[in-house]
Amino acid sequence: MNIQKEDVISVIVTLLLLSVWFITLSIYNTLLISVLTLWIGMIILSIVYFYIYKKKDRDMRIFKIRFLVSALPIYPVLIYYVYSISIGGGLPGELRLIPFFVIFVMLLLNACVVYYYDKKNDSFSP
Repeated sequence: MNIQKEDVISVIVTLLLLSVWFITLSIYNTLLISVLTLWIGMIILSIVYFYIYKKKDRDMRIFKIRFLVSALPIYPVLIYYVYSISIGGGLPGELRLIPFFVIFVMLLLNACVVYYYDKKNDSFSP
């Protein structure tokens, strides 16, 4: 499995979504709106990425593993983040930037999955 254009584009779009999150957080200082913007954007990106995988007839097993690896760090933390903002009474100043670190962990784990399958396929080719 080689890294395709859509893999690079998805990373760029993820970083753009992270930038939009940070800009809305800085300008409007509303945690809930900025994190919902990030979360909705990531869901839309995942759906579009799913259709691109199907259209290009790529291995859906890799997509499922990448989604699982991404969902492990991002969704529980974002659920906690939204819960703390909306019901828990807010977050301390240093915890406002949790999505920034979660997204980078997600990108790192995705890169590890792509690298693993790339090396696995290289070892089996003659």
